[in-house]
Amino acid sequence: MDLEKKDYKQEQEQFFEKTERALRALFNAAKAKNELHFCLSLAPEFRGCQDPGWCTAIESFRAFDEYMSFIHLIGKSSFSIRVVLGFYCHLAEASGFYEVPKNLLRIVEGKKYNLWPFQEIVEKHKETGKIIAPNANKVLRDLAGHAKELGFDELAEVFKDAFDPDLRNGYSHADYVIWNDGIRLRKRNGGQPRKVSWEEFDCLFNKGIIFFHILKQLAIEYQNEYIEPKTIKGQLDNEPIGYWTIHCNKEKGSFSISNSLANPNIVKDDNKKDVTP
Repeated sequence: MDLEKKDYKQEQEQFFEKTERALRALFNAAKAKNELHFCLSLAPEFRGCQDPGWCTAIESFRAFDEYMSFIHLIGKSSFSIRVVLGFYCHLAEASGFYEVPKNLLRIVEGKKYNLWPFQEIVEKHKETGKIIAPNANKVLRDLAGHAKELGFDELAEVFKDAFDPDLRNGYSHADYVIWNDGIRLRKRNGGQPRKVSWEEFDCLFNKGIIFFHILKQLAIEYQNEYIEPKTIKGQLDNEPIGYWTIHCNKEKGSFSISNSLANPNIVKDDNKKDVTP
């Protein structure tokens, strides 16, 4: 058992190092390719003018902090495991935040920032026409495949290993049993049942935490590079190339991108309220 724990600990350490290295390589490559569109990508779920309180990416940050605080307050029990599973699935499904790496991949590819970067994998119900949002498995497969196509092999592995699809599916569909030897994934509708030992579960949970936390910290780190306002040349679409000023205001909690033309003056604050005067 000690050897098993040591192996899982090493696996987590290796995943941490790989994740930090692979994501930083993506951020640097996108910034070098197109700095204006790189900066646009640092604040996810930009949907135009909207009041505060509509950004699920910001909500995922709040949920992260609240779950972490709560988990540290409660003792280990079947209930606490259910809370941890809920936390794990929330992070896996936080595709609003994962628009950041998706847009960065697009920019490295030579494309531009996209308001809805996962639109290609969104489906519609055949009868009602209602939108069917892609789940975590589909989003992460898309990210892994995109990274692989662009030669980011290590990053593709990170996206593939960040969250375990069986564990996510088991919780999402109430297809699991908490037992004394771990979490049993029944797969009642077919497939080979699987037992996730407590040691393995800790490792899987920590990988999800590592991935989300590093991605968030890198986005903040690269925003902070613009605490001293920086003016660059660029264009949003097909308009003439102009001068754009990027500024991260720590006091106001805002990240702004403004150009020298009369419009637009896009402001992104910490609640993702976007204003175009």
